[in-house]
Amino acid sequence: MSDSSLVEKVDSKLLDQDELLKVLVVENEKVKLQYETALKLTNPYEFDATKFLPNTTPMSLPVFFDIASKLITNAQERAGIVEGKRVRLIEEYPPEPFNDYGDEVIAYRVLKRGPALMNSKGTSRPHRKSSYSHAAMVPDYPNKTLVIEARPIDHTIEFNCWAKNNKLANARALWLEKLFVNHAWAFEVQGCERFYFKDRGPDTYMTTGGQRLFYRPINFFVRFREFEIKAHPNIKQILFEVKTTE
Repeated sequence: MSDSSLVEKVDSKLLDQDELLKVLVVENEKVKLQYETALKLTNPYEFDATKFLPNTTPMSLPVFFDIASKLITNAQERAGIVEGKRVRLIEEYPPEPFNDYGDEVIAYRVLKRGPALMNSKGTSRPHRKSSYSHAAMVPDYPNKTLVIEARPIDHTIEFNCWAKNNKLANARALWLEKLFVNHAWAFEVQGCERFYFKDRGPDTYMTTGGQRLFYRPINFFVRFREFEIKAHPNIKQILFEVKTTE
């Protein structure tokens, strides 16, 4: 019998052989657990951390914009608008030629992102450091306590409704505002702690390529948490007794 610590590597030749392995888990020189296995040993430090998070896919900016795009598409599908006539959600416009989008398009961009201000009025010191969220232990990793830490982040997101005439831009801005306000739950159930209509910016237009384009910016406040996962060992030593079957 030989001693081995968790920081040492098991010989790769040993892992590839079809041998009967007897594993003893020792704590304070006492055997707490022992079992035999003919399976290959796996690295206990490799694990899929997403199963310990609140959602299958943690909320992030790409996830948020994907949900927004699906809401916009679904609302038009339910209204009976055919695919070629639907308004799309894209990243910040320009520089692409506007005619590629038809008569209108909705563009998004991040106006502000930073640590959350944690009092009810949103004026206190920012929450910069990750703090404890929850912990988990699973049978596959008996020597691990997985500690999940979270850091709240606040965002101001602008959705800009572009169109070839002012009436179309105005109508789309009001449509989008109502859509997101009525479907705030769709963002919240996916991990947004707060989502609400913040304000609407000034009506503006620009001229590009001889075409006058009108745009109406609508701002939303979004808060979600970004997660960090740390693994803490529970067992300080494992003894491996290897017996070769003949």
